[in-house]
Amino acid sequence: MKKGLFILMLIAGFAACKQKETLIEMKQPIDKNATKETVDLYNKLFKSLDRGIMLGHQDALAYGHAWYKEAGRSDVKDVTGDYPAVIGWELGHVEIGAEFNLDSIYFSDMKQYIKDTYARGGITTASWHGDNIVTGNTAWDCKQDSVVRTILPNGSNHAKYLAWLDRVADFFLDLKDKDGKYIPVVFRMYHEHTGNWFWWGNEQCTPGEYKQLWIMTVEYLRDKKNVHNLLYAYSPSETQDEAHFLERYPGDDYVDIVGYDSYVPGKDSTAIAKYKEAMERNLKIVTGYASKSNKIPTIGETGMESIPDSTYFTQVVYPLISQHKIAWVLFWRNAWKKNMPDHFYAPFIGHPSAKDFVEFVNKDNVLMNKDIK
Repeated sequence: MKKGLFILMLIAGFAACKQKETLIEMKQPIDKNATKETVDLYNKLFKSLDRGIMLGHQDALAYGHAWYKEAGRSDVKDVTGDYPAVIGWELGHVEIGAEFNLDSIYFSDMKQYIKDTYARGGITTASWHGDNIVTGNTAWDCKQDSVVRTILPNGSNHAKYLAWLDRVADFFLDLKDKDGKYIPVVFRMYHEHTGNWFWWGNEQCTPGEYKQLWIMTVEYLRDKKNVHNLLYAYSPSETQDEAHFLERYPGDDYVDIVGYDSYVPGKDSTAIAKYKEAMERNLKIVTGYASKSNKIPTIGETGMESIPDSTYFTQVVYPLISQHKIAWVLFWRNAWKKNMPDHFYAPFIGHPSAKDFVEFVNKDNVLMNKDIK
């Protein structure tokens, strides 16, 4: 009897140790009340770094080159046979209660696309180009240097901005799977802030004001609105060094994922050379900081508009990213409107770069949706 009790105690002790070990191994995002699914995604992203780089595409399910809202379709899937592992969406205009976003995607459709992606094992990331609350114009109305100041605590637009954040929170809280569990999303807010083309940019607010804006937003969504299905991604435009990268960084307690945005600044060989230089520099900055701060490194946005270089993916992008451990690389959208025929960043069937793109996604360390289920 005593021997049996001793064995049971040993088993119980072993089980407790294993449970403790599992808890220790599980990394925790900045939201200590994050849902289990969000914590699982966070850890999945860390583990994916040793497997390869996930391919992402903006607005992949909503439209593509010369088509709009065709169920189950994606330009990437048309060309490669599989969906991107990561799909990006834009929340701009959700803050003003509009039915559809800046790119004419109905938010009701977007929610369904996100649910479909999650059901397939894919990952969703969301950016937010909220309007200029002072002028009522778009996020690109950036002639003022007072917008951020007015929405911070005690600012003249603070209460109104919190009402905008309420609508952002409502969007995220309406994302539930078939079992009623919240779907985790990577929120890449106030991005490209080292540039001067948005109202939160480097000429529109001070580093201190930017940090306050970021912290205020995280604390409001997380602590006031109880949105616990978000991972927060910091994504400046190209930076020169780590000091530049961190100039407006709100602190490790407010960021889960670090990245940057970089595009080919033209269509010739000179532009590609500049792109290679910027990508290599920023990859080193981001992966270096991610390594020492225990963050997840990514490329938030990238691409070459209209892809005039038919070997862009295998000869330009792949040699750059394959030298680093990053969670994903997200190519920008393929516009569907007839007045934007050259605004696409992933090939479609018949495009000269399609064959090269297939070769790119078939690399062992490039991960599509089927590779991350």
